[in-house]
Amino acid sequence: MTNQPQILTKALTSRYRGLKQVKNRKEEGLFLLEGVRLCQEAFNSKLDFEACIIGKNFDKLTIPDQLILFEANQTQLEQISDSKSPQGIICIAKIPSPAPPSAPTAGRTLLVLDRMADPGNMGTIFRSALWFGVTDILIGPDCVDPFSPKVVRSSMGAITSLNIQFSSNLIASAQEWKQDKGEVIALHMTGTQLKQYQPHRGLFLVVGSEAHGVAPDLLALCHPVAIEKQGAGESLNAAMATAIALYELNRH
Repeated sequence: MTNQPQILTKALTSRYRGLKQVKNRKEEGLFLLEGVRLCQEAFNSKLDFEACIIGKNFDKLTIPDQLILFEANQTQLEQISDSKSPQGIICIAKIPSPAPPSAPTAGRTLLVLDRMADPGNMGTIFRSALWFGVTDILIGPDCVDPFSPKVVRSSMGAITSLNIQFSSNLIASAQEWKQDKGEVIALHMTGTQLKQYQPHRGLFLVVGSEAHGVAPDLLALCHPVAIEKQGAGESLNAAMATAIALYELNRH
């Protein structure tokens, strides 16, 4: 580390601490990444940064010289951090502007989240999506904020490589996808078994919340697809179901 850190002020501590709240993230256009692994992934991504905050004598990571660097005491790190045991580094990154949506061409999947409220599930879904080559994510209304600290942490760095878009009306988004000759499908307990489903055009793949599933009006526009049940149990975790679905679709 060659750039010398400035001392983090009380005013900046208060400002960055506020980024744990969705209202402040939206107003500032910034979000938090914390921990050695997440920050390393972020440094290797195309994210733009406002600042990097480190604890005294932090030396576990090479920090790019162009970053504005601040040194914070333990109390300040704990105030800004969303984790119980801060690792001594927190990055303040700019929320990326989503790339324009592309046409639903064959082989492309747009992963759509409907009323996904659990941050751990959302972050894990991001990890699975990136693993299977899906980089376009559409977030519907009433979902947890994808840039919340818990989602970011659960994504294990995947969020730094995804194109996250937002829709205020998933029904309208699904209809538009259909008009562009794409296929609209949704994970559901009953429907065509994914092993038998053969996609021919770009997929608009809807995953609903664990508590409520896909909204009925949206589901009515979708072709339901199901994961074959071979044993017992009421349902699959939403993140697990998404990973299985992406695996099955990739096989085809």
